[in-house]
Amino acid sequence: MANATMTRRAIAAGLKELMETRSFASLSVGDIARQCGVSRNTFYYHFRDKYDLISWVFHTEITPIVDDPTDRGDWAQGLLALCSYMQANKKFYLNVLQFHGQNSFSDCLMEFYQQRIARVICGQTTDDASASARLIARFYAHALVGVLLDWASAGMQQDPRPFVKMLDELLSGRATALELSARPFPEGESTGTLC
Repeated sequence: MANATMTRRAIAAGLKELMETRSFASLSVGDIARQCGVSRNTFYYHFRDKYDLISWVFHTEITPIVDDPTDRGDWAQGLLALCSYMQANKKFYLNVLQFHGQNSFSDCLMEFYQQRIARVICGQTTDDASASARLIARFYAHALVGVLLDWASAGMQQDPRPFVKMLDELLSGRATALELSARPFPEGESTGTLC
């Protein structure tokens, strides 16, 4: 088990090294395998394809950062931690966010936040939630992921704290959208492409 995890981590590190200079779309499994010194068969033993590798990176690196207890107060800290992590690994995440589709980073985020919000609003996963709870969870997940992707697309330059605070107030019910829209963003901050 430990060797398998070490091999997966080495393959992920090889992917990240390649993505310093190349786009995700241009990479083949052979490129990734060569970069980390494993055979293609070894790669396929651990991952179905390069998209499965991206999903694994999400679940092993990102989920532990953002998956705190399910009360409303913790999701905002998790989102801030995610923003900080993405900024620290900006080149990789700007690159990986360029691709969309099955196992894309944005799909992983969407699935994660949909499950997380369903647990917060009804104490259940989306599989066990009512149709109404699933719709609400999907709505809020689209909002959170959409704002996060807009921030990332703008180069992750903006301090994420003001928009995370605003989302926290809105989603927790401490402020209405009308109240929040009347407030100016903090001095020196810009909403960039968020508005």
